[in-house]
Amino acid sequence: MSEALRIVVAGGGTGGHVYPGLAVVERLEARVATAARFVGARGGVEEKILAGAGRDYDLLPGYGLRGATIARKLGAPFVLGAGVVRAARVLSAFRPDVVLGTGGYASAAVVVASLAFRIPRVLQEQNSVPGLVNRTLARHADLVLLGYESSRAYLPAGTRALVVGNPLRRMSTPSRDEAAAFFALDPARPIVLVVGGSRGAHSLNLAAADAAARLSPARGVQFVILCGRADRAEVERRAANTPRDVRVIDYLNEMHLAYAACDVAVARSGASSVFELALFGVPTVFVPYPFAADAHQESNAAPLVEAGGAVLVRDAELSADRLMGELETLLSSPERLRRMGAAMRAWSTPDAADRAADAIIALTKKKELTLTTEQRAA
Repeated sequence: MSEALRIVVAGGGTGGHVYPGLAVVERLEARVATAARFVGARGGVEEKILAGAGRDYDLLPGYGLRGATIARKLGAPFVLGAGVVRAARVLSAFRPDVVLGTGGYASAAVVVASLAFRIPRVLQEQNSVPGLVNRTLARHADLVLLGYESSRAYLPAGTRALVVGNPLRRMSTPSRDEAAAFFALDPARPIVLVVGGSRGAHSLNLAAADAAARLSPARGVQFVILCGRADRAEVERRAANTPRDVRVIDYLNEMHLAYAACDVAVARSGASSVFELALFGVPTVFVPYPFAADAHQESNAAPLVEAGGAVLVRDAELSADRLMGELETLLSSPERLRRMGAAMRAWSTPDAADRAADAIIALTKKKELTLTTEQRAA
């Protein structure tokens, strides 16, 4: 086997900045001998995710700037400088062939440090509107991997960019019966998945809980509500009259089971959720987080709405009554749900991680890729 491709993957702050990097490394490992090291920021979700994935990682001191206090903004250059110094030590010790930055503070520190070492730099952008770090560093990248074609408009002129979709972890596709059994729900009755979470989904969680408390007894609709730790007790209280039909979960690793079990989903429109729901062909009511940077969540959902696979409800318009109305309309029309699911699948990019891995291998010129399409899908 040829010498291993050595890659440092930097990014974090949210799972959306971590999981694409993991997905790309998994595909690299399936193609060439690969040595990978991940870099995140202290206090972010990346430590838990990377430890759970059994990956080697380093954590840098630092924080993002959006929503930061004036004092933290004034101190940011000094903190970034310290992060760059620490990142330089990681790069010097690991000696990667390429750096992959997936967004967030840690990505900035590592990509800036890589300039001094003249290490090839690839940026990966999940959202339709590129984040501040990727917009700023794009002019210094050898390649930018995009999830959306519309993202090109936000990059500096001359940026080398490739639209691949959003790299996703490999997930099995269980039958509806198997998936429903995991949640102890009846596959013969409608199942609604609510993907809230702990970051910015409070209004969605509570509206879903109130809708479930009314729809389950009246229409026999079952719910799986992923609400995050902070809202779990309140969601359980509001849906207490339907203990047999509503599953309230703060965090779920087995997302493929949730997607396979449901007839329709209600979700924020972060890039990972959008692309995963599309991959599984789940008709979705998207409720974009209203305070997302540059309103990118609404832009993320827009192509799915235009394709006929999803419905958009703005957070300001969200209520239990509005959500009940949307769900009753969709669940009363199996043919519409079928068409929506087909539209979601048609839009999806199941080979995004493969295409990203191919591009990185080509950039580093480690090995000619010989895998067939059939082998990729295996």
